[in-house]
Amino acid sequence: MNHRFLALALAGTMTFGLLTACGGGNGDGISQTPDAVTTPPAVESTTPAPESSSPIVEESPDASPESSAPVDESAAPSSTPTAKPSASAKPTTQPTATPKPTAKPTPTPTPESKPQTNAVQSTWDDISKLSLPNLTAMDDATLSAMYGINASDLEEYVCMMPLMGVHSTEFFIAEVKDGKMDTVKAGIAKRQADLDAQWSQYLPDQYELVKNYKLVTNGNYVLFAISEYADKAVSIFDSYTK
Repeated sequence: MNHRFLALALAGTMTFGLLTACGGGNGDGISQTPDAVTTPPAVESTTPAPESSSPIVEESPDASPESSAPVDESAAPSSTPTAKPSASAKPTTQPTATPKPTAKPTPTPTPESKPQTNAVQSTWDDISKLSLPNLTAMDDATLSAMYGINASDLEEYVCMMPLMGVHSTEFFIAEVKDGKMDTVKAGIAKRQADLDAQWSQYLPDQYELVKNYKLVTNGNYVLFAISEYADKAVSIFDSYTK
């Protein structure tokens, strides 16, 4: 901007000097044309107006107020205050009343009601408390071989025989399936006949037990007993099966 202004001023000065020189060479010219000397037109036409240089400042991109305004980078962004958590309710210190359990009424047993027990096993449990010799239980195969009774014809059973050959004591207690009682009784009769033949020639006291055997049925239950406690065994059997 300064260079342009100086160039314009220098051009004006040179023009003014040339005009003056021309006027000095011709003395008459000064008196004849006074208006030309006093108002040189070249100076006014070539001298720029003061406003002509101002747009140069406005065109500069650095002169905008927004770009020249200093930015305060140290200013921290405003933070939104965090809401304080509401205070939780304090637990009550008063004890809660515990409801008392309602007593359940005890059912009164009727005279006709009997405990739900296994009649076969219960009968044997009571008989086994008597003074008996050592006995062992027959399995399905031995029962079939000794008695000719198929275990599939029975709901359940207990069959005990002596461990030693000097005793004839034997018990068979069973719950028989419907329609199989005659088959089971026939098998018991076969077993009693075999024992009679075995003990008739051997140990008379044991043979007496075999001859005095007990065979009792109550419904689908059957008891075969060879023992000095045969009568007691029948009483126990009746108590669970009648």
